[in-house]
Amino acid sequence: MTSSTIEDRIMGSRAKRVALNLLAITALTAPLALIAACSSDSQTGAGSTTGTGGQAQGSGGAGGSTPGSGGSSTSSAATGTGGEGGSGGTDPGPNVDVSDPQLYSITFKPNDADPDAKTKLGNQPAYLDTRVTPRGLLVVYLHGAGVPGTCGSTAHEQELAKLGFHVLGPCYESDYGVGNCKDDIEGCRLEAFDGTDHHAFVDIKPPDSIETRVAKGLTYLQSKNPKGDWTYYLDGDKPRWSRIVISGISHGASSAGVIGIHRNTNRVVMLSGPLDTDQAWLKKTPLTPIERFFGFTHTADGQHAGHLAAFETMGLVGKATTVDGAMPPYGGTHRLETSAPTSDGHSSLQAGGVSPKMGNEYVFAPVWSYLYTSDI
Repeated sequence: MTSSTIEDRIMGSRAKRVALNLLAITALTAPLALIAACSSDSQTGAGSTTGTGGQAQGSGGAGGSTPGSGGSSTSSAATGTGGEGGSGGTDPGPNVDVSDPQLYSITFKPNDADPDAKTKLGNQPAYLDTRVTPRGLLVVYLHGAGVPGTCGSTAHEQELAKLGFHVLGPCYESDYGVGNCKDDIEGCRLEAFDGTDHHAFVDIKPPDSIETRVAKGLTYLQSKNPKGDWTYYLDGDKPRWSRIVISGISHGASSAGVIGIHRNTNRVVMLSGPLDTDQAWLKKTPLTPIERFFGFTHTADGQHAGHLAAFETMGLVGKATTVDGAMPPYGGTHRLETSAPTSDGHSSLQAGGVSPKMGNEYVFAPVWSYLYTSDI
């Protein structure tokens, strides 16, 4: 089954309804009042597991593994080999048990999964919806700058789970202030990612790094939800990056971009980012092929011009194209923008909060489906 066939089965009439709503919203001639998303970024509590029942749509996983090399690097060059290894033949995907279809919702703290974790000990949400066909891909979703009580966005991550992804939102160091990193913001972001010394301003140890927390989190999730086969996304004690989509918003978008430079991931999806204006990493040849990078920006975002400049410097596929009044595949471009009415363009590109809705559906639902699931 091709990825486009899976997408058609998952989205169905829901995507068509939301796409028509996106057409309708641009026909309005007066500013709309904000229709705020009422979904709260709350959680059920540390170490908790909940489920929401429903009707199964299918079972199985994604076929075909993507061979690749990850590897460590310094902040000045994406060198080295290693990371996840490629495998020959057909990859059947994770062995997910869909006999009891439901939305699995698991919340835990970094030190629940790893007693060596010492900083940024917020709640890490994870989701798997077995009411839809599993894609055999994990989305690691990175929050913006700061120290959130719940990392990532529970609303956005649940939207991704509806698309058939395993989803994890790790807590990580993002409050160091990129201005303090001067002309090597990449070094700070990379140290937050792998926990090795890349920049003098930050001091982040491996147990507090994104990469270690993803690996430890997957092992923990396997113990709490063995039906989800979460350790499928591990290659030894490291994340299996060839089956992982790295994504984030704002600071998390730029960090996702840096990770895509230094690891061969399945895909990179950047919301309200990247920025890092004039930073050297934007010009590097990434280990994740550039045709697997996607960006989405709002014209009302004060950083919008910087996002477009970053898309251009990185060489993202296509040209800046509005999603307003349009339907996927948006001409095949990987540079998307919107002017949809909202009180906060920067924050609106992830589900929840100020992301616009039409009725019960997010206006950007078909956009997210394209960003995360379109054929490459």
